[in-house]
Amino acid sequence: MDKKLLLLLLVIPLTAIILTWTIINSSVRQGSKVVFPDQTTHKTVADTFFNNTTIIDFGDNGLPESKIIGKQLFHYPDKEDSEIIAPIITLFRAVGAPVLVNADRGWINKDGTRVLLKGHTVIERHKSESNKYSRLETPELTIWPDRDYAETDKAVKITSEATIATGIGMKAYLDKEHYYLLNHVKATHIAAKRNKK
Repeated sequence: MDKKLLLLLLVIPLTAIILTWTIINSSVRQGSKVVFPDQTTHKTVADTFFNNTTIIDFGDNGLPESKIIGKQLFHYPDKEDSEIIAPIITLFRAVGAPVLVNADRGWINKDGTRVLLKGHTVIERHKSESNKYSRLETPELTIWPDRDYAETDKAVKITSEATIATGIGMKAYLDKEHYYLLNHVKATHIAAKRNKK
């Protein structure tokens, strides 16, 4: 038998087997493919919204303990939290400068006891006779204003007059100005400027 004819007789059935296997396999994969609906076609519409919102929490003594200002506040059906755009939070202190917090976006629960902040988030306290300067930056932060407590599991940078500290994850006791960085902590000392005469 001619070698070319033998090779042709082997190649034709082998090609048919490979084509059949490819077609069957492709149809099985198409049948098992999970199709997710387009999320952009069903946007949730807010049932309530406010422009230039101010929320003030007063203490038992009648003085404000915290204030939250936002460009816009949206509440959505079936959601516990309300979304706040460009939130600015002021935590008042009996002594010393207030603690100022701002972020790109935030979500606040219905009783105002928890605020989740995302985007460029900054906690800052300006120097006064009773406290030192501090500035904290992170991409995400959860604050409990009534407990003066905040935490994050994201990257954090804390700047004071004498140091710059960075780390991943943080617990902050804002009333005592105690910040605890949890992982990958690095600190740099800022040398004091000497007065030149």
